[in-house]
Amino acid sequence: MSKRTFKAKLLHRRRIDQLLAGIFDVPLLVLLSSMGYGKTTAVRQFLNSQKHMNYCWFPLCTDEDDGEWMWRKFCHSLEEVNGELAKSLAEYGLPKNNVDRERILGLFKNSLTEPLIMVIDDYHENKSPEMDQLITYLAKAAVKDLHLMLISRFRPKLSVEELALKGYCLQIAQDQFAFNESETAQLFLENGFSLSAHELEALHENNEGWAAAIYLSLLRYAEDGRISDIKDITRLIKTAVFDKFDLEVQTILIKLSLLDAFDLKGAVYVTGNPKAGKIILNLANNHCFIRYDAKNEAYVIHAILKTVLQELLAIDDLDREALLTRCGDWCRENKSVIEAISFYTASRNYEGILAVFDRPGSTKYFLQAPQIVIRAFQEMPGEVKWAYPYAYLTYVYCYLVRYNSREGARMFYEAKGYYEAQENLRDKDRIMGEIALIESFLHYNDLSGMIHYHKKACLNFAGSSSRIAYHSIVTFGAPHVLFHYHKDIGKLREKTELLEKDACYYIQAANGCGTGFEYTAWAEYYLETGDLDKAELFAHKGILKARTRAQTSLVICATLCLARVSALKGKRPQACALLEGLRSEVEASRSSIMLDSYDIALSELYGILGYSERIPQWLQEGDIDQCAIYRQGSEVIYRVMCMGAALRRSYRELEIIAETMGQACRTYNYLFGHIYAGIYDAIAKYYGHSPGKAAESLQQAIDLAMPDGIVTPFAENLGELAPVLEEIQGIQKSEWLKKVYRLGGKHLMPAAPKDRPNPIEDNPAVRLSRRESDVLALIGEGYKQAEIAKELCLSPNTVRRHLQNVYKKLEVDNKVMALKKAGKLNILP
Repeated sequence: MSKRTFKAKLLHRRRIDQLLAGIFDVPLLVLLSSMGYGKTTAVRQFLNSQKHMNYCWFPLCTDEDDGEWMWRKFCHSLEEVNGELAKSLAEYGLPKNNVDRERILGLFKNSLTEPLIMVIDDYHENKSPEMDQLITYLAKAAVKDLHLMLISRFRPKLSVEELALKGYCLQIAQDQFAFNESETAQLFLENGFSLSAHELEALHENNEGWAAAIYLSLLRYAEDGRISDIKDITRLIKTAVFDKFDLEVQTILIKLSLLDAFDLKGAVYVTGNPKAGKIILNLANNHCFIRYDAKNEAYVIHAILKTVLQELLAIDDLDREALLTRCGDWCRENKSVIEAISFYTASRNYEGILAVFDRPGSTKYFLQAPQIVIRAFQEMPGEVKWAYPYAYLTYVYCYLVRYNSREGARMFYEAKGYYEAQENLRDKDRIMGEIALIESFLHYNDLSGMIHYHKKACLNFAGSSSRIAYHSIVTFGAPHVLFHYHKDIGKLREKTELLEKDACYYIQAANGCGTGFEYTAWAEYYLETGDLDKAELFAHKGILKARTRAQTSLVICATLCLARVSALKGKRPQACALLEGLRSEVEASRSSIMLDSYDIALSELYGILGYSERIPQWLQEGDIDQCAIYRQGSEVIYRVMCMGAALRRSYRELEIIAETMGQACRTYNYLFGHIYAGIYDAIAKYYGHSPGKAAESLQQAIDLAMPDGIVTPFAENLGELAPVLEEIQGIQKSEWLKKVYRLGGKHLMPAAPKDRPNPIEDNPAVRLSRRESDVLALIGEGYKQAEIAKELCLSPNTVRRHLQNVYKKLEVDNKVMALKKAGKLNILP
């Protein structure tokens, strides 16, 4: 098989162990040195000496340029030590902002019950700034049982010095890894050779403590008993190691250098040599440049030898494309689909890539590694990709919905024209059904257009469902349904009826996505128009139905409905409990989109209830770029921003946010967005620098809302809006305004003391009589003074006198302030 090779023993250097033990004193340890200084070997020896210590090892690959795929492989390396944590991290996706990083941090804190060392090898290959930011974030967080170790040839793009200065990081540099003379002498001695002082001095002078050079010097010394000068490590590896193998072994190694790791069956398949497995097994048992990784059950070629092999592969007369295809076939056979796509791309085996995407549910591969998939399809000739309609349309759908809508639309219409023109296209009806379903996304916000294409898709599918559309999020991540589609004044009910009509078509075409959509839409309709009992009924129906198909986005929407109903009924603790109780279900979805949607829903409720301190900082600041929800749903964040600014009484900021919200909602003419923009602009002006202009802004919102009977946005903000409403002529006696006061009055009323989350002690200096309390309570429910007189069998003058007494006792000037003050003092029954 090969010429006889001396098998050297490796030296376990206790000095390096002591350096590496610093990992237990800091969250992050960084190892820096050039190739061949024994970093990886030293770390493995150290970890193996730590009995009962959990660790995972993640080697980065050459040219690792797809952050999402790198993250999934990173998570996979965790599976053996903590499978649940690995799965959760993978499904959350690569953290892209501080919100994501905080959630990842929470996962580590909640999942680790004993110390874990996470090693990332070859960190110099990292091209993801998000990974750099996560490492820094975790290091600064100093999680009790988490220790990170980075092995790199170059300084990583982390603020290592700053982290070290603050006590979060230790760094082991190249000169600390270098062999000293004592260690060099010990290595030779353990392999049976006692060096003279002259030989040891010559050896140290020649290799300067470079571990790879010392090891090769040992091989040379075992062969001819001489210390030789080592300058070109690559040339020496070839002559001292590679050239000693016979041609068959050399060919096997050159072919396998394409793989980062492989098992024995893989070695046979890729090389096409039935003896390859046996040869690799023998090499691993007798040679330090081929190592068996027991943790991953795979064989790995040392980086120095691999460099030489890949240089030889570049000039060898092997059929490189056929070899790459065999690597791709093997990876695909073993469920390593993304690696298979990379190999197929390198070999220009486009049929192999298309065969992967031709199967149902293959959209997940785009989400796992978008850059790798985009690169694969961009290199394909048109006639090749069009020959696989399901595969190409899957790619177009993913690109359109998740990556770039403008370019995705161009690709879609090009493909649509091509397939429509093919008279003999196999399975044409189903393909046109897929096209119709994808085209519906290009008519977002146009319900009639969307229904047309959903119907068309169902007709073409003829009772079956899409092979492409899986796991769609019908709310686009916003915790509302109607927000997206209400864009015509006076047509809210009509739009809700259309949504109900369309739901059955979309649900059928999209494999059950959207189940519960129609009930949730009606729940929101009744909530916004003030019919709380019906809103509650339909919200419960929506939740029950959505859960049958794991439609978490709709569960969030319907639960927010229920919580807002409870808040309007004055049941604050119940409102919080409803939505906060959903947390475990949302977290179980392991979706950053669902988590962001849930955060927005909670923040809306907290804003309505006045709990500004509970709104997450990222939503207080309103950094939309940090949000994972789809672009179509992101305008809802402005409402939370407005709430936060209003609660902070930052009225200039509120005015700017409201103005920005109005501008952002113009693209799709989101009427709910315009209504909220008008409400918050009025609040900003009234309590800010332009009180005289507040009524004008509020009037614009009323004009948008009144034709549809929309009252709840005003009722939820009645505490601030009441003085402005009183200035608007022509609505004082309207049923619309009466409904606003009736809804908002209960919302402003205090909860029973036992239900209050943070009760305020009674003020003994303020005492209202029974009649004064009754009058104020009815004011809170939206009653006029004349109506109160009739309800309590009093004269209008008596009611007026009671109300004046209330104002005097509470030291306020109007009924809204009276209600708020009474609530704080807890003096109403």
